[in-house]
Amino acid sequence: FIGLTLILIASLMAACGPKAPDEKPTIKFADSQFESLWINNAIAQYILEEGYDYPTETIITTTPIAQVSLVSGDMDVWMEVWQQNFPENYEEMLASGNFENVGDAYEGGPQFYVIPQYTHEELGINTIFDMKDKWEYFKDPEDPSKGAFYNCTIGWQCEVVNAVKMEGYGITDTYNIISPGTGGAMIATLSAAQKKKEHVFGYYWSPTALMGMYDWYVLEEPAYDKAVWDKVGAAQEDESLRPIDEACAYENLPVDIGIHAALRDTAPDAVAMLEKYTAGVQPINVTAAWSQENEVQDYKLAAVFYLRNYEDRWKTWVTADAYDKIKAALALEP
Repeated sequence: FIGLTLILIASLMAACGPKAPDEKPTIKFADSQFESLWINNAIAQYILEEGYDYPTETIITTTPIAQVSLVSGDMDVWMEVWQQNFPENYEEMLASGNFENVGDAYEGGPQFYVIPQYTHEELGINTIFDMKDKWEYFKDPEDPSKGAFYNCTIGWQCEVVNAVKMEGYGITDTYNIISPGTGGAMIATLSAAQKKKEHVFGYYWSPTALMGMYDWYVLEEPAYDKAVWDKVGAAQEDESLRPIDEACAYENLPVDIGIHAALRDTAPDAVAMLEKYTAGVQPINVTAAWSQENEVQDYKLAAVFYLRNYEDRWKTWVTADAYDKIKAALALEP
């Protein structure tokens, strides 16, 4: 009887004790649904799965929910934190002590308003203010009494930022703001216009396949000014301040990698890799263009493309053992 009791106690201790050394936690990646993030997520996940033996998963989210989830620990990694779009919330995230910025996914991520290059040349449009009187060339198919400005996707912070900016520029007097439901719909609208040689006006950013595949003209805006940007930010939080009477260009800041702080304890080697990770704007542009041209649906393929073509970059992020494992895994890929 005593022997049986001891066996039961030992079994319970084993069940309730710490994880075995080879049992690693699942690392949860935020997926706020846009192309460059899909690529960066896939690259980081491939490295962590094949090189470091971590299981990973992606969680589809929106920008505001991702902000909360990184602080609460419901998500572990956000590979593209565009802090310039939510500066006050970003500072609050840092102040919580539960969120860390571990470095840049790539150098400055520019955001801007575009028209096709042929539209710029044909209509002589140079600045955002030139758009006001040219609305008839950009008619909203659902409301031909106004032009159409194609905003970023519903649920992204830039959806609200752009709405405030368009009001500040006086664009909403003659344009409707149309926010697509998905990143794919956003790409489809702008690329379809280019293919048909039609006029189109919208928001976009880099690095993206769309910027590499077609010839765009970036509209001139007033230069970034912190005081003006603070007005834009305040109007996002308090609708009674809208419409504001001025706006300015986005600040071109590096795009950061954010983690839930506890990841340092649960996956220190993963954090060490992420601290060295820097994918680069041009390599992501090239990878995104390749993905579009090959109609990639599974972004693991994009990760394989990147890892095969930019080994000189990622080799510096990983340990020697992880490098050997990743190379072996790549050799088995189609």
